[in-house]
Amino acid sequence: MRSLALATLLAVLNTNADALERDVRNGLEYVGGIYGSILAHEVGHALTAKAFDATDIRIKIPREGIFDGVTTFNHPRGLSSEQGQVFSIAGLVSANVIGELVIQRKGLHRSPFSRSLVGTALVSNVIHVVSYYTKVRGRKGYQGNDIDAFELSGGNPHMLSAGLLAYTAWSLSRASKKQIPLFGVQVQF
Repeated sequence: MRSLALATLLAVLNTNADALERDVRNGLEYVGGIYGSILAHEVGHALTAKAFDATDIRIKIPREGIFDGVTTFNHPRGLSSEQGQVFSIAGLVSANVIGELVIQRKGLHRSPFSRSLVGTALVSNVIHVVSYYTKVRGRKGYQGNDIDAFELSGGNPHMLSAGLLAYTAWSLSRASKKQIPLFGVQVQF
């Protein structure tokens, strides 16, 4: 009986081996794209800190949750208000630029890795806005996000939030028209 079950299982796996291999490969590419987008976001912060003469720049992915990161650095004088604002938005801009390249390059539309880069950048935009408006810094361990840091540096968080949501809606519309599925799902927008 056991050998019949094993033979049946092997026959099913053998029959569906190509589909299984493709699904596993696609799944790995989606996860790679998620972390690629997170890395692009943190590299945007790191390069900006470096441009402002920061030292001991470090990127940690994941930070606390499974899908987040943080960039830390030392700066002898501290960042000015303007530098703090640029540093705060650099990660969002960096990830969105990578996503924009995917939207613009038709050859990248079929790659699960590339589609995941776009999807993660757009989801990150929305998560940043929702977190800014629904969580309180210092409460339940929440330290704030890039929009909070932008506000603390003197920037207008409402304008930044509106810009992120507008860009996200525009990008979803273009991805829909170009039939770019995000995370394997065709978005109709």
